[in-house]
Amino acid sequence: MILILLITAYFLGLKFSPFPYWRTYLILWKYVLFDRVTHIHFGQKMRQAWFLMKYALLTPLWTALWWLDEWLFPAYKHCTVRPVFILGQPRSGTTLLHRTLAADETTFVAARHIEWRFPYIVLQKLIKAFGLSERLKSMDYWPCTEAGKQASLMHLNALYDWEEDGIFFEECFLHHFFIFLRFPYPKLLPYLDDFPGLPARVQGQMIDIHHKVLQKILYLNGGAGLRYLSKEVTSHNKFVRLMRLYPDAKFVVILRNSTDFMGSLSALVRKSTHAKTGIDPVLIPEWEAAFIQRMKKDSLLLVDLCNNIIDPKNLIKLSFKGFTKDIEKTVRYLYDEFGIALTESHVKYLKVLQDKQHHRNSGYTYDIHAFEGFENFDKFVRNIDIHFNKSILA
Repeated sequence: MILILLITAYFLGLKFSPFPYWRTYLILWKYVLFDRVTHIHFGQKMRQAWFLMKYALLTPLWTALWWLDEWLFPAYKHCTVRPVFILGQPRSGTTLLHRTLAADETTFVAARHIEWRFPYIVLQKLIKAFGLSERLKSMDYWPCTEAGKQASLMHLNALYDWEEDGIFFEECFLHHFFIFLRFPYPKLLPYLDDFPGLPARVQGQMIDIHHKVLQKILYLNGGAGLRYLSKEVTSHNKFVRLMRLYPDAKFVVILRNSTDFMGSLSALVRKSTHAKTGIDPVLIPEWEAAFIQRMKKDSLLLVDLCNNIIDPKNLIKLSFKGFTKDIEKTVRYLYDEFGIALTESHVKYLKVLQDKQHHRNSGYTYDIHAFEGFENFDKFVRNIDIHFNKSILA
């Protein structure tokens, strides 16, 4: 009888779980079990299989926590989400900009990595109640391997760092470009990244659940009256749907030419994939071509969003070169555009940050070379650089 109850509870936990998108989950299993083309060896596939098995085993627990939130903390639904979306290609200063603004906690609320991975009010309150926050603050997301250390140098990511919305779609829905770093099957990538290709009902569910998670983050962080600060890189095809939900949202795009961002991104994606799976993806036939093609497509989508889709009065365009050259002046410009007063304490923070930026030693290198097919994107970036230097930094 007890066994029957446990089995029943488990399957009810699967049935009423808010995530993942189960079709993606099954497709991932299909590649792990049946793909013979990609030359991923048995031990690496076992790591992928263990990741998927853990996900299924823990799903009923996450379901219980999700519905406990609904029962114990229904007031979170009264939080109003007023988003500022930071968008741009990876390795274009989006993380620096996001964390620079998020440090102004009198103006913005941003989500931390641990909140994206575990978006449950109950669990987050238990973490604080048992004094685990301080221990988790120093815990690195990356494994303690040579590849993990290199990935950490390129993108510092502790569990209490402010992080991007993509972490949520990766960790919870298993449907995001980032999942490609765990499952680097070239033919799988177009599906993982095709949000508009999902059924309309599924798109709506994902965006609605994401909205609830933002409300929970605001509730946990005392965010009444503050703006939610989002960052989404390289998966820009959700924004048309997001704009329906947030018609008054502000958008900040930061841009860097393809030679620089693609060189840095290629190195990071390679190190990240190796750190997570033990796989060096450049050894996989067609992997590099699929990755580059995908980035070309997203770069053109980013230009189209800026030129034709986002209302110009809600869009602010920044130059990576200009921002890193003068952080304080760039942030002052942003706050003026937002109609927000910049506090003296945050000005001091910006000056310290700028000094660190000028003396920064990255600790890593990457190959720099031109990538074909980004000509229209680079033309757009050049125009932004010129305008930014003349109008903002002058």
